[in-house]
Amino acid sequence: MKILFIGNSYTYFNDLPALFRKLAADNGHSVDVFSVTQGGRKLIAFQNPDDPYTEQLNALLVEHEFDIVFVQEYSTLPYLDYDTFYSGAAHIVETVRPHSKRIIFYATWGRKPGCPLLAERGWTHDSMTKGLADAYTRAAQALDAEVSYAGLKFQKILQTHPEIELYNEDGSHPSYAGSCLAAMTHYRTAFGSPVNNYTGFTMERKVLEILREAAAD
Repeated sequence: MKILFIGNSYTYFNDLPALFRKLAADNGHSVDVFSVTQGGRKLIAFQNPDDPYTEQLNALLVEHEFDIVFVQEYSTLPYLDYDTFYSGAAHIVETVRPHSKRIIFYATWGRKPGCPLLAERGWTHDSMTKGLADAYTRAAQALDAEVSYAGLKFQKILQTHPEIELYNEDGSHPSYAGSCLAAMTHYRTAFGSPVNNYTGFTMERKVLEILREAAAD
């Protein structure tokens, strides 16, 4: 099985593709992962044919047929500027669809409560997370894609287990626990069943079980 991840730092922090591969292996699936990521990247940048990351993506699509492509947009854009997000997403879907059986949008999370961006925009963690989820849902319905709602799982853990730190110190990027939660959510979306085994993750079992239950819901 071949999985491609397209995105930015929310995808490459803690090497989310490798975490997904470990999780799949722990649960009986042989997976090869590939990624095209750049910090701060927006999907619309792939409309530039001379961009090196566009060239990297096109080379992978020539060489491989993918079972799943996960697609992640810049963290605020779907909520802040839906039209620009949709333009980039539509282009990516059109580009990868001939080379992929499934396309899954990676819906990310609102900033950590107290993060300055929230006050600057007049948002809350909940409103940003819901806005992102709604935007990804809307685009997925229009483009015949699926959504992995990692952001909603972040929201649930913040509400039920605030002692688990899901964020990097910047209040934006995921901590290791946050990336583990995203990987578990992607697994649930990709394979249609909850995670049963997570021995490849180096965290306290009690915390991992809480993350597993959230991702499985």
